[in-house]
Amino acid sequence: MTNWLSPISTPANGWVSAAKTWAPQNWLQTFEVLDLGVGEMQWPILDLAEQHRAKVLVHLLKLNEPDRYLRFGYMAHDEQIAQYVGKIDFRCDVMSGIFNEERELIALSHLALPPTARSEPLSSSRGAGPALATGEWGGSVLAPWRARGLGKRLFRHACVIARNANVHRLTIQALTENASMIHIVKSHGATLVRMGSETEATVLLPHKDFMSQWAQWVSSCYGQAFYASSAQAQRFWHKVGDAKR
Repeated sequence: MTNWLSPISTPANGWVSAAKTWAPQNWLQTFEVLDLGVGEMQWPILDLAEQHRAKVLVHLLKLNEPDRYLRFGYMAHDEQIAQYVGKIDFRCDVMSGIFNEERELIALSHLALPPTARSEPLSSSRGAGPALATGEWGGSVLAPWRARGLGKRLFRHACVIARNANVHRLTIQALTENASMIHIVKSHGATLVRMGSETEATVLLPHKDFMSQWAQWVSSCYGQAFYASSAQAQRFWHKVGDAKR
């Protein structure tokens, strides 16, 4: 996740290459994408709700100045972060996170869905109908917990949720120097547009299907059950996972 990308060569129209639809190729990859693979069960993802708003604020306030700059695109002060968190609408914004056994939110995903996404009819053919419904994604991982693939897993989780909400395109705004973020989205077939200090990424998603909806449900149940367990049980499972690394 920390590898720097080679320079992006941009044609005159700004597009690097045609976007490729990212999709799991079989049922096994569906499980891997939804964090249900054996190696990924160490850190389940929990979809957050209104009662987690304070946890979201604490997480973002723990970001240092360089990390705040990369996450928000500017040097966000505490007051600005508090305003950002206060405006989160948990009815339209899907917030997902990963906690440690101390109940600290160590990784956060923010998926903003269009208001009409969940009611959009499912077209029978790809690319048919009007413009694709578009969502936006952003994420952050606290420094001590990086290099574990948490950001990549949160992005995959967001992709599947967007899929099941009838959203077929995700956009990600990132500073060009944010190599980790760009690496994550590029590994999922994103189209990259470099505009000076910023890069806009677009990821096309396939339509929802039975497997994507079923696996999301299982993943959600597992996350809720895991984080409802005792801190001792979570600590034991984390150590088991570390031993396998």
